[in-house]
This record gives sequence, C-alpha cells and structure tokens, in this order.
Amino acid sequence: MRYNGIREIIEREPSRHQFEKISEAELEKEIIDGIPQDFVDFLKEIGQGTLADEFFQFFGCLVQADEFYDELIREEDHEELKDVLLFGRICTGDAVGFLTTDEWSIVEIWHDDDLTLHPVEEATFEEYINHLFSPKGEH
Repeated sequence: MRYNGIREIIEREPSRHQFEKISEAELEKEIIDGIPQDFVDFLKEIGQGTLADEFFQFFGCLVQADEFYDELIREEDHEELKDVLLFGRICTGDAVGFLTTDEWSIVEIWHDDDLTLHPVEEATFEEYINHLFSPKGEH
C-alpha cells in the first residue's frame, strides 16, 4: 500500500489525526477523467479527516473552488477558480486543490490574497501529503 507510513502516523496519534474511511460507492463518485491515482489511493487507504489537531482538513470528495468560496467571490473576477477542484483546506482558511487545466498540478488558494492561486513546490499529491505529515523540521 502506498500510504502505509501515513497510516502508521495516524495510528500512533489518533487524538491528533482523525480520519475515517470512505465507502467504495462514495469513492467511485470521485473518479473522474484525469484524476491523479495517488489522490485516489489516498482516499482508498486513508479516507477523509483532519491532520495535526485540525491544522489540515482532507475532504472526502473534490469540491469546486468557485462553490467553496461562493460568498466571497464574483465569478467574473476569478475565472481561474472554475478550473480548480479542492481536496482540502488549511486551518487559516486557505484551500488546496488541483488545477485541472495544468496537468492536475497542486495549488493553494490564499483567501487573504484576493483568492489568488499559488502553485506548491511538490510535483505530486503524494509528495504534498508526505510533506504535510512529515515532522516539523524535516521538510
């Protein structure tokens, strides 16, 4: 399994990392053309929940960015958000997802920067997740 290390971290500190499995039926709804396999594997193996005392919340599904920020935006001002599918959010209010028009690259949407897209350093979902789960000082 791809995420055994993360599963071990969650099991070592269940009070800090609270995850629940996603049903096969729910998972099937998430599989769309182009979706990265490492993301699908994460949903299968780990599921949805929160990391590090709710520092990061993983959604159990992909969420349209323009729907997530619906009350904060005028669609015509943030046309690029229609191409982003979110998989989680940081406790600061920033969201994280895939930019589907850029080979499903990962971007953060900074709420305090006029909902601007910011690419992350990690090239894949698996790299991004491993970075989130790495102990402080190791990234």
